[in-house]
Amino acid sequence: MSVKVDAYNPQWPSFFTAIKARLASHLASVPTVSIEHVGSTSVPDLAAKPIIDIDIIVTRPNVRGAINALVAAGFTDLGELGIEDRHALRDPDQSPPRNIYVCVEGAFQTRNHLAVRDTLRGNAALRDEYGQVKLALAARGTNIVDYVEAKGDVLQKILKEADLLSEEELAAIHAANLKGQRFSPVKTKRLVLREFVMADVQAFYELESIPEMVRYQNWPPRTMEQAREEVVKTVKDSNARPRTHVELAVVHEEKFIGRVGAMISPGDDVGREGKLKHADLWFSFRPESQGLSLATEAMEAFIPLLASPLELEIECDPRNTGSVKMAERLGFRKVGLTEKVYESKGEWVDSMVYQKVV
Repeated sequence: MSVKVDAYNPQWPSFFTAIKARLASHLASVPTVSIEHVGSTSVPDLAAKPIIDIDIIVTRPNVRGAINALVAAGFTDLGELGIEDRHALRDPDQSPPRNIYVCVEGAFQTRNHLAVRDTLRGNAALRDEYGQVKLALAARGTNIVDYVEAKGDVLQKILKEADLLSEEELAAIHAANLKGQRFSPVKTKRLVLREFVMADVQAFYELESIPEMVRYQNWPPRTMEQAREEVVKTVKDSNARPRTHVELAVVHEEKFIGRVGAMISPGDDVGREGKLKHADLWFSFRPESQGLSLATEAMEAFIPLLASPLELEIECDPRNTGSVKMAERLGFRKVGLTEKVYESKGEWVDSMVYQKVV
């Protein structure tokens, strides 16, 4: 999904004012230092993604109280997402789109947001340079993962002009803007594999609430709340270092059709007793997309993304012929069949294991 950057919209400050009033009502019982409009929409005449960024600044002892108050109001706690002292929350109201953060007063991540805003408000040349970089990236169809990293150099220039952060803090901000272990979208002949976003909750629910999709799983069809919890976990885990849970959404003709994932054992490239690191793989695709080799195409693109050397494993119920055929098409070798491994949904289940080293 390409980033959208718009010319400055004079309505953005009024959008912020309305959102701020609503946030203040939710936080009435929590001491707050301030609620700040930050990000590019807070700078007059600066091109920006049309998303209102808001920092709720609190002292450290009040962080959890602020988060809890917003969660009680229906917000989703997304955690720090790899940036210490900046807690992201998703507002259920996304009209207009917005990012809400609970930030610790005085933390350099908080000072970073304020320094960028205040410097750009007072420096037209830097403001215009920053805007041109963003417009150029959007014109090239840059995705959000690469977009954040690509504008890192000009952000460093802005922060150095502000002269409010130490060299160590500047380096930490630069590192936080790198995509790290997150993946840029991967395009195949027919598909796009990309990182999950919160907007995927509905599509994830529609996939995982289908009874036949969980026929061979240990859980019943997902509820909407369970789907939300799973997507939140996936979004959080995508920012973990080291990243052990890797899961990507699969899109076909601009529609979410499934997901592919791996759980990788932590540690060095070679684990205990010289054994390779291990990764358990899974995949789930909508019924109407099956039989078209889309799942195979997705897995063939996904597996090379995982760090090698690695021992891959697909474990499945032998009755799940789709998974068995997938493992065989991908060149996995059958290494075991164990009968009646566990009881699930009132019946004893066998386990078939396929492995491959990459």
